[in-house]
Amino acid sequence: MSYGMRPSSPRETASGKSQRPSRRTPVLQGWQRGVALLVAMTAAYAAPLHADPSPAAQVEIDHLLAFVAASPCTFIRNGASYPATEARDHLAGKLKFAGGRISTAEEFVRYLATESSMSHEPYKVKCGTKEMPAGVWLSEELKRYRAVAARPAS
Repeated sequence: MSYGMRPSSPRETASGKSQRPSRRTPVLQGWQRGVALLVAMTAAYAAPLHADPSPAAQVEIDHLLAFVAASPCTFIRNGASYPATEARDHLAGKLKFAGGRISTAEEFVRYLATESSMSHEPYKVKCGTKEMPAGVWLSEELKRYRAVAARPAS
């Protein structure tokens, strides 16, 4: 045994520092759990709260989907042309995927029917020789539909 040196214990490293378990470990774990909970709660409350469309808004959205399906126009999505029924099915699928995040017909047009959510390329509609952005086309139809619906019955 050498003098002036303590015998090394299994908890001592070569540098002489102790490897005792930290008493702060449970506190840090509790603190980390608290922060994680706080972040999760903040995110849940900070996210915009949307509800399913009102019955009136759902009628308008359904009208727009029926309008698309009955249209003689060709729909252009990501450079490819699609018939009206496929365009309607695509938009209905996007609406279903969006869940309760869409609450008005305007949101339906703006967030689902205006551009590709993957490429962000605008959707277009070609009716005869005239080509226009799908969002503009559907917004015009929504405006026309509301004007007709607002007229008093004769």
